[in-house]
Amino acid sequence: MSRQTSRSQNAARYGALAEKVARDRYGLDVDHSSWTDARDDEGDPWDVKAVMMTRKAPRFRLWKEQHTRLVRAGGGYVFVAYRPVGCGIHVLETRTVRARSLRLEFYGAGSHQKGRQVKVPPSRVLS
Repeated sequence: MSRQTSRSQNAARYGALAEKVARDRYGLDVDHSSWTDARDDEGDPWDVKAVMMTRKAPRFRLWKEQHTRLVRAGGGYVFVAYRPVGCGIHVLETRTVRARSLRLEFYGAGSHQKGRQVKVPPSRVLS
């Protein structure tokens, strides 16, 4: 019997692979606290945001509460753009951006538990 992998399982696997790439590339340590993915040598928090570039309209999703905490803590984001390849990913581009440097307008996410959000196109934060 064949077992299908769900879209959310794929997203979780790809996200974990993107986090590993970010940690390796930027020398970050794992820190899966409730609101961040990693920390740098100085203790600053970083959140890894990955986007699958094969989607019709790829976007990074950022959350207001987390963004505010990253700004206050002097942290930032590692943005990772990738294409899926078999069970893995092919990273197209990465970039670190300090949260304080992003000017974002958050909006309601309906009844989503994480609250207000913004969807950022890759072209805005990469290159």
